[in-house]
Amino acid sequence: MASITQLDRRPFAGLADPTVLSGFLGEPPWLAQFRRQAASWARQVLLPDRARHLWRFSNPELFLPQEDPSKVAPVAAPPSWQPEEDLAAAALLAGAAVQVVDLSAEAQRAGVVVAPLAEVAAEPFLGTAVPPSHGFLEALNSAVFRPAVAVVVPRRVRLEKPIRLRLVAGPWLFLPRILLVVQEGASVEVVEGHVGGGPGSLVLGVTEAFVGCGAELRYDVVQRWEGGVTGHLTSRVIMEQDSRAQIALASFGGSVTKVDTGAVLKGRGAEVETFGVALGTANQHFDHHTEHIHHAPQTRSNLDFKVALAGQARSVYTGLIRIEEQAATCEAYQENRNLLLSEEARAETIPELEILNEDVRCTHGATVAPLDEEQVFYLKSRGLPHHQAMRLIVYGFLDQTLSRLPEKTRERIEALVAGRLHGEVL
Repeated sequence: MASITQLDRRPFAGLADPTVLSGFLGEPPWLAQFRRQAASWARQVLLPDRARHLWRFSNPELFLPQEDPSKVAPVAAPPSWQPEEDLAAAALLAGAAVQVVDLSAEAQRAGVVVAPLAEVAAEPFLGTAVPPSHGFLEALNSAVFRPAVAVVVPRRVRLEKPIRLRLVAGPWLFLPRILLVVQEGASVEVVEGHVGGGPGSLVLGVTEAFVGCGAELRYDVVQRWEGGVTGHLTSRVIMEQDSRAQIALASFGGSVTKVDTGAVLKGRGAEVETFGVALGTANQHFDHHTEHIHHAPQTRSNLDFKVALAGQARSVYTGLIRIEEQAATCEAYQENRNLLLSEEARAETIPELEILNEDVRCTHGATVAPLDEEQVFYLKSRGLPHHQAMRLIVYGFLDQTLSRLPEKTRERIEALVAGRLHGEVL
């Protein structure tokens, strides 16, 4: 690939023809064509200027691959993984391979599909929620993604147990793609768990989700990368009439993390809730952007995002609520709270409201506050050691957000919070 110069800000101008990669992976012609079109777009896309507000606090050059991302390499054997909980289905994404670890008898009888993307009739959906034009990294992912998995829940199928996707980053570049299709009247929880990596690892992931009329999706993104990982995750949920979605974000690991997630309330009566927690320490850098786009009337959105930072960690949060002109009688709420546990920690919070219809109800709140030393003193006066007092305060800070999640989702994330706090000296 061509290197970036001061005169040429097209980072992927030299991207090779991805049809070689497509042929190596044994993909159908429609998918090869999708890659060709995405590559054509990627070659023209410009590196974002640091003056753009979504890139003011994160250097886009940190997310550029150091080698040609389209090169064909042997597919390594995926690591072994056996889920501990009872699931409807589970799949492992590692290297360039997708391994379906489990598909319960109940899910099979219901016609649930969990399979490599190339084996599913995904052409009507792929690239419509997160097109190559979304951004320079999304264009690259669209051209050369691997591995890729599709999850399809048929009409009126309601799964009580979750579907878990485990994404294992390797030592170099990891470009996963996930497609979720929840058809009319169906209900499912999908857990997207990111692990692995290390110094020099780069993860550029994209997830597209489609929630049909009257359907329900609970979508959890849990990031637990090893130290040294630089990662960018993009996801969009497209919601039809009377659909429901709950998005849970949990960011714990990595060195530099940028997350761009959102929902498009396309159908009348659609509702989405987004809840997030992030815990940072040392020199970790988190940059989260959320969007709730109200296209239809009588739609509702709610967002609650909590961040706790220790050491020299830094967090940036940008949240957009957009209500289109035709979207009357909508309700939208947004709240971002940041707790600074050290004098060196820093947080930025930038709420954005674009309201094009007056017949709506919209509120937002944002705070950045240091630790209340009186709370620490009170707990220590009751006999708690300093580190236990700090952990209890963080638990209390996050509890209001976590308590809104479904029981199993809450328990899963609470266990990760407990493990993170236990392993850190706050």
